[in-house]
Amino acid sequence: MTDTSRVFQLASRPDGAPKPDDFKLAEVPLPALQPGQVKVRNTFLSVDPYMRLPMTTLEGVHAPTDIGGEMDGGAVGEVIESTADALPAGSFVFSPLMGWRDLYVADARAVAPVDPKLAPLSAYLGVLGLSGMTAYAGLEYVLKPKDGETIFVSAAAGAVGMVVCQLAKRHGCRVIGSTGDPRKAALLKDRFGAEATINYRSDDLRAALKQFAPDGLDMYFDNVGGSHLEAALDSMKVHGRMALCGAVELYNSGNYRQGPGNFFAAIEKGLTLTGFNIGLFAGKRPEMMRELAALLASGGLHGDETIVDGLENTGKAFVDLLAGANVGKMVVRL
Repeated sequence: MTDTSRVFQLASRPDGAPKPDDFKLAEVPLPALQPGQVKVRNTFLSVDPYMRLPMTTLEGVHAPTDIGGEMDGGAVGEVIESTADALPAGSFVFSPLMGWRDLYVADARAVAPVDPKLAPLSAYLGVLGLSGMTAYAGLEYVLKPKDGETIFVSAAAGAVGMVVCQLAKRHGCRVIGSTGDPRKAALLKDRFGAEATINYRSDDLRAALKQFAPDGLDMYFDNVGGSHLEAALDSMKVHGRMALCGAVELYNSGNYRQGPGNFFAAIEKGLTLTGFNIGLFAGKRPEMMRELAALLASGGLHGDETIVDGLENTGKAFVDLLAGANVGKMVVRL
């Protein structure tokens, strides 16, 4: 009897904000296990803003997904059958591509072992996964903060932003974070180390930055792009630094590659703008994992999560993520 997997496929290209019915849950056959392969039952799936990009027709870091093509993303799961000595049944593994499904077969070299004794399995999708390492790389390797500097973090209560805030605080930085939810604003101050918060839904970004950073910003960590990036450009000090890793404000606009209208400020102020993605720092993964795991274990880093139960709710979880419904990392628990 052939095993099958339930997997989400792209049913239609979203027009603006995605809807749950833009995705279809299908049943597909699983191939027979070949030498050096593992069969994995997923335990947690990741939903991330970047997943919106291949739903468009724009060529970029992520190639467009065909209509009817399978959705992918990060996942953590248990090996239930194996022909690979290094990953016996009962092992737990991370996959960067085999999310949005319950079961899969893959080469052992395409997954990475994770230790449930070191941290909860879901953490390998959040603070010890793509989100945490993106935050770490952008702050430690790109911005290189100094004690006493002021940093503005957009989407500061999200999976990446909350880690950036906490790490920046450990460097002695003054942290300003943006969010669209008063509840998240309280968490930013009470839990994630922000001295000031801006509600982008109700506050004027430029006016708020002038109020909270009257002498200007030393650093900006950009998860949002759009109006946030434009406001930050106007607020930067001469020779300020920007780490640009996302533009979620533009993902539903039809052209997420669109730049800011006031980009000339970068020339006037001699700014350093560094775009990056975590793939550029793949060689640093062991170092980042070691540092983040130590902080998490010691209580020096909070890895808050929003958990949605049920594979069938993955599409809705993704839609809710883009609408800002999450605090910290959003994961789907199977």
